[in-house]
Amino acid sequence: MDSATSDPLLGRLVEKRYLIETRVARGGMATVYQALDQRLERPVAIKVMHPHLAEDEDFTRRFIQEARSAARLAHPNIVNVFDQGQEGALTYIVMEYLPGITLRELLNDFGALTVPQTLDIVSAVLHGLDAAHTAGIVHRDLKPENVLLADDGRIKIADFGLARASTHNTATSQALLGTVAYLSPELIARGEADLRSDIYALGIMIFEMLTGEQPYQGDQAITVAYQHSHDTVPAPSSKKPGVPAALDELVTWCTQHSPDDRPPHARAVLEHVRSLKGLQHAAEPVPTQTLNNTIAMTQRLSPQDLEETQVLDPKASVFDGLAPTESIGVIEDPEDIPPQSPPRRRKARGGPRWAWISALFLVFVVGGGGAGAWWWLTGPGGLTTVPDVTGTSVSEATTTLVASELVVSVTPLQEFDLVLPEGTVKGTSPAVGESVDKGSEVTLIVSLGPNPVSIPALLGETIASAGSLLEELNLLLGVTREEFSDNITAGQLLRLTDTAGSTLTPGTEVLAGSTVDAVVSAGPIPNVAGLTVDEARALLDSVGLGGVVGGDGAFSDTIAEGSVVDILDADQRAVAPGDTLTLVVSRGPELVLVPDVINDTIAEAKATLEALGFEVEVRSEYPESDWGRSFARVTSMDPSAGQEVVKGITITLRSFV
Repeated sequence: MDSATSDPLLGRLVEKRYLIETRVARGGMATVYQALDQRLERPVAIKVMHPHLAEDEDFTRRFIQEARSAARLAHPNIVNVFDQGQEGALTYIVMEYLPGITLRELLNDFGALTVPQTLDIVSAVLHGLDAAHTAGIVHRDLKPENVLLADDGRIKIADFGLARASTHNTATSQALLGTVAYLSPELIARGEADLRSDIYALGIMIFEMLTGEQPYQGDQAITVAYQHSHDTVPAPSSKKPGVPAALDELVTWCTQHSPDDRPPHARAVLEHVRSLKGLQHAAEPVPTQTLNNTIAMTQRLSPQDLEETQVLDPKASVFDGLAPTESIGVIEDPEDIPPQSPPRRRKARGGPRWAWISALFLVFVVGGGGAGAWWWLTGPGGLTTVPDVTGTSVSEATTTLVASELVVSVTPLQEFDLVLPEGTVKGTSPAVGESVDKGSEVTLIVSLGPNPVSIPALLGETIASAGSLLEELNLLLGVTREEFSDNITAGQLLRLTDTAGSTLTPGTEVLAGSTVDAVVSAGPIPNVAGLTVDEARALLDSVGLGGVVGGDGAFSDTIAEGSVVDILDADQRAVAPGDTLTLVVSRGPELVLVPDVINDTIAEAKATLEALGFEVEVRSEYPESDWGRSFARVTSMDPSAGQEVVKGITITLRSFV
């Protein structure tokens, strides 16, 4: 029993115009249907946001942004958006319907592509990206799932759901959007993306098309993200010998860590790819599994699915005879499903292509013998397949599983997950795709969201060891900056901060998958006391600091006038390379006038001079107990009154009868 048959939207007429006919795909954000535009009498794809998400203003805003961004991009290599609207609780986007497969499905079926096939697809994608970049739009989620290969040979990019205007580099502290396998280092570290972030994702896609695998792999998203941030993408030829050096260089250029070292936009890459025209027909060794003789004997090759399978000739371009701008399309992962993704079952089409595939199928059945025919044509009637409910809510997953004649366990399993929000289904037991008896119990595995992690004490660790310790806790090491410190050796960690710059003290709890920045010691600020101003500036410049003379200077008994006494407030604030410090210059010793204390009592004179900072020596015939008496008065002093002397010297007082 197909769960789609219980979908309440099937058969509904939206806005008295769009008749929903078939469900194509469903993800965590929206469901995609094939519909009929009754006004223009043409098939369309309609992407409907899940009702519970429509109540969230942020989701709705992002969903509508997809329509507006894509609608601005009228281009043969970008999926067209026809309409967008809301009808009651229904929020939807209407797009062109393109029967076909995604680049991801092509790679899953055939592994690595040939050089000409890769260049054909890359050229088409670049034409679409160039149109987007010219319009100031960043895709932000470019990946094989978002490149659609239409049955008629067109190649199209879809799903601008994560698109942003290129002038708005916004950051997010939430879980990283998009697929981590294709995210650029700056998008992982700061949540910021521009045109060059799309170029990075394209470079990863080129690597995958040429080698059949992604450059970075790991059991957890955090591991892959860390590799993007710290490792260098290897040359495709290191995984698949025979890949031309020109394509190694192209991948390296597109996947540089710093956006400034990558091509500035799609047009630059497109011009370079055009210069590689000689590779379009380059001879290459025939792989063990060529695209024209390998057919995966899986559930996709059932009688209902055979018309989806396309056999490609490795001796020619994937789409020989097409103009450079004609192309293939985009599907999202379970989080964002593209509207033009084809249904898994379609009516058989006539023509030579279907006749050829039918003949191939008959050969397969005959070659497989009676057992194969029984499996494909009859099948074990008591079995059903566990459907994929990843990314849906518990209620949606339950509805889907019940429709597949399965029983849902009352008590779900709960697991933390770096990507899926709390309450979202992340899997099932038995697993998706397993064949089980109808009526079997299936337990949902529900995400608790990212798990809380305590910030460890890392003071004094090197940045390499700190990064490894953070990775073990599923935390991303983001931006690293330096500050000068008198107590911590250069290169060792001073503290961790969040992306806003607030200090994260040891024990502070953050969510796994979060990005934390590091502040590393640059060593002590150089001691410039006693140097001339020019000498002090040169020494500061050698460690990346500037120096300017400021203030009125300071008196000094030990440092010559004009030399540097100190750095203003250097011990009261954080100082980082690139800062400019204020130099305090010596005014030499401070000079003061000696006051006249003759005829003052010894006690009065002593108090007056000490208040001015002088040392006082008394030579008197009177005992100290009598110094305050009127008869014990100062008769002479050295230095004498009115002289200008260095503040703090000793003045001798004399008192005789």
